[in-house]
Amino acid sequence: MINDNKENFYLRNEDDIEKLRQIYLKKLSKPKLTSERARIITESYKETEGEPILIRRAKGLKKILSEMSIYIQPWELVVGNLGPEPVSAPIYPEGGVDYILDDLDSFETREGDKFKVSEDVKRELREVLPWWEGKTLKEYALSMTPEESKEANDAGLFSYENMLTGGVGHFVPNYEKILHWGIEGVEKNIKEKISLLDLADPDDFQKNIFYQSCLIVCEGVKIYAKRYVNFAKELAEKEGDLQRRKELLQIAKICEQVPLKPARNFWEALQTVWFSHVICYIDSNGYAVTLGRLDQYLFSYYKNDLEKEQLTKEEAEKLLISFWFKCSDILKLYSNSAAKVYAGFPVSQPPEIGGLTPYGEDATNELSELILEVEEKVRLPQPDIALLWTEKMSDNFLVKAAKTVIKSDKPKFFNSDIGIQTLINMGVPMEEARKDWVFVGCVENSVSGKTWGWHNAGYYNIAKYLELALNNGIDPRTNKQLGPTTGDPTKFRSFNEVVNAFKIQGAYAIKKLIKGVHAVELAHREVWPEIWESILTDDCLEEGLDLHHGGARYNFDGIQAVGLATVVDSLAAIEKFVFGDKKIEMKELLDGLRENFEGKEVLRQKLLNETPKYGNDLDEVDKLACEIFSFLCDEVGKHKDFRGGRFTAGFYTNAAQVYFGNFVGATPDGRKDGETLSDAVSPSHGADKEGPTAVLSSVAKLPHAKAGNGTLLNMKFNASTLNSEEKIQNFANFVKAYLELGGFHVQFNIVDPKILLDAQKHPEKYPNLMVRVAAYVALWNQLSKQTQDEIIKRTLYLVQ
Repeated sequence: MINDNKENFYLRNEDDIEKLRQIYLKKLSKPKLTSERARIITESYKETEGEPILIRRAKGLKKILSEMSIYIQPWELVVGNLGPEPVSAPIYPEGGVDYILDDLDSFETREGDKFKVSEDVKRELREVLPWWEGKTLKEYALSMTPEESKEANDAGLFSYENMLTGGVGHFVPNYEKILHWGIEGVEKNIKEKISLLDLADPDDFQKNIFYQSCLIVCEGVKIYAKRYVNFAKELAEKEGDLQRRKELLQIAKICEQVPLKPARNFWEALQTVWFSHVICYIDSNGYAVTLGRLDQYLFSYYKNDLEKEQLTKEEAEKLLISFWFKCSDILKLYSNSAAKVYAGFPVSQPPEIGGLTPYGEDATNELSELILEVEEKVRLPQPDIALLWTEKMSDNFLVKAAKTVIKSDKPKFFNSDIGIQTLINMGVPMEEARKDWVFVGCVENSVSGKTWGWHNAGYYNIAKYLELALNNGIDPRTNKQLGPTTGDPTKFRSFNEVVNAFKIQGAYAIKKLIKGVHAVELAHREVWPEIWESILTDDCLEEGLDLHHGGARYNFDGIQAVGLATVVDSLAAIEKFVFGDKKIEMKELLDGLRENFEGKEVLRQKLLNETPKYGNDLDEVDKLACEIFSFLCDEVGKHKDFRGGRFTAGFYTNAAQVYFGNFVGATPDGRKDGETLSDAVSPSHGADKEGPTAVLSSVAKLPHAKAGNGTLLNMKFNASTLNSEEKIQNFANFVKAYLELGGFHVQFNIVDPKILLDAQKHPEKYPNLMVRVAAYVALWNQLSKQTQDEIIKRTLYLVQ
C-alpha cells in the first residue's frame, strides 16, 4: 500500500480545485506505463494452468484485487485505483504482447499518446511478457481470421484492432444492482441458483462453472474494499490534520459498508459506483465503460440526505469533484497503429444527465444541475458528460449546459426521442426503451444494464469502396484485386451503375470485416470471458451464462462507417459532371484521380467549387446521403453475431478519418491523395458554404433511428462570438433547433483558431489546451500533427 502524493494538500476550497486540476493536466501530458498488473496476472495464469478459463479469469482478477498496490491521495473522498499510481496505464498481457515488446522504447517518443516508461518497468515487462507468446487473445483471434480479412484490414478497407488486444467495454453496467443488493446480495442470489442445478445436466454443469467463477470474483471485490478499510484507518492514525483524519475514518466506515452491503446514503452510493466502475477496468482494459444516467440512479440518495440534513449541497459537490478527478486516473495503452485511430487517450466513461422518467416526464433534477457545476470547476478530458435532451426539458437547463460547453467543450447533446425510437427499431419494447435508453461510449444506443453491444467492433472505410468501384475492384495502391469486378467505369452508361458498383464493393468489404470481427469475438469467448462485467449485466446470472456466451438480455455488434460526406460529395460530382452536365468524361476524371490532379488543377477546382455538396441543405445531395446511409444500415443489419444478436451500423469515427485517409487516393470531390476523409456525419471540411443552420438541416434529414450504433456530428464555433448572454441563448436555441429537426447528436469545439495554429507551432506554450477530437476531449499536445490538422481544418462558425 502506498500514499504516493508529494502534492500533500487537501481539497478545501476553489483554489485547491484549480491546483489539483493543474496537477492532473501536468500528469496527463505524459502519463506513466506500469507493469504491476502484468506481473500479477502472469503469476496467476501460471498457477492455474489446466483449469477452466472462467475460473482462471476469476482467480486472476481476485489475485490482482488482493495484491495490487493501493493508495489514497490526501484530497480523495472516493477511493479505488486502477494502477499503482495516479494517471497511469496498466498492461494487459493476456490481450497481446508483441506490440508492447516491439514498441516499448518508442511509447515515450511517438507522435501522440505518449507514455513515460521507466527502466524498471521496461525490465519487468521484458521479463514477464515473453511467457505469453502463443497464448494471447490477439494470436488466437488472428489464427482464426481469414487471410482475405487480414489483407483487407492491412490495405485500409477496415480496422478491427480495437478489441484485438483487450477487453470489450462499451456497456453501461447495472450499477443499481450493487447499490441495492451489495455483494452479499449478489452472492446470495448466485448460491440460490447453484442449489437448483442438476450437475448431471450438461447445461447446468456449465452454469455451475460460471457461477463458481462469479463467487470467486465477488470474494476478490470484498478483499479489495477491505484493504481500503484497513489502509484508511492506518492513514488516519498518522494524520495530523483533524478534518482529514475524520474524512479518512469516514472512508474506512463507508468501505466497510459498501460494496459488501447496500448503499444507504449519497457518499456510500458514489463509492459503490466507483468501486464497480474501476474494477471493470482492472479486469479488462475495454474502452467506454459508461457511467450512464448518474443523475437518476444517485438522485434518491442525494435527495434523502439533503432532506434529513445529513448532507449539504456543498458537501455533495465536493464528493462529486473527487469522483470527477478519479475518472482521469483511468487510461488505456494503445499500440502505435491503434493510437492513430484513437488519438488522445480516449477512455470515454460519460455520465449522462437529463432524459425522460419512466413516466415520460422531464428527468432533470437538482443533481443534474450540480453535475454541470462540477464539470465547470474540474474541466479535465474525463469524464465526458452528455445531456439527453427531450422536448420537455426546460430552456433554462439547456442554456446552463450551453454555458458549460463554452468553458469545457462539454456536454455533448443527444436527442432522447431518436435514441428511444432506435431501440424500438432494434426490437426493444417501448416501455423498456423509454425507461432504459442510454448511449454508450461515443454515441452508441444501448439499454442500460442489460446490453452487451460490442459497439466498437470495427471501422470501415467507405471512401475506399468508392475507389474500388472506380477501379473495377482493384486497389490502385497495390494493384491487387481486393473487391469484386464491378465493371469498367468508362463503360458505365448511367449514374445508377456507379452507385450500384459502390454498393457491391461495400457489401463485399463489410462481409470481410464481419468475418474478422467474428474471429475476434470468438477469441474473446474462449480466451477472455468478463465475469465482473457479467455480474453487472442483466440477465447473465439469471441465464447462467457470461456475456460472451449470450448471457445479456440484448446483444448487438456495432461497426462504424468512415467517410460518408467524402463518398456523397464524390458521387454528386460524378452525377453532375459526368452524367448530368456531361462536362467531364469519366476517363478524364479517373486519369485526374490516378495522377492526384497533378497538372489538372483546373479539374480539381471545378470539383471542389462547383459540385453540389452535402451540408448545404440541398435536397438532391441530401437525398443521396440518405440513400448511402440507409444502404449501409441495411447491409450491416443483414449479419448476425455469435450471441443471437445482429450487427448494427454506426457513423462516428474517433480519429479513423485521419488514419483511413492515408489509404485512399484522390477522390472525385477534389480531395487529394492521403488527405483526411470526412468525419462521422459531418460535412467535408470547407464544403459547407451555407453556414451552420444549413448543416443542421442536411444532417437532420438522415434517418438517424436506422443507425443502431449511433451518429455523430462535430461542429466548431469561434469562442469570441459567444461573449454575451444573448449569444449564449442563441447558441442554446441553435442546439435545440437541430434536435427538434430530428438530429440525434451534436458536439462542439469552442475555440480561438489563432490559438490552435500557435499551439501547433509552439506546443510548450499550451500544455493545458484541451480540444474535442470526436466524442471525447483530449489534450492538444497528445495528438498527432495529422489529427491536429484535421481539427484545425474543420469549418469554423460564428454565433450571430
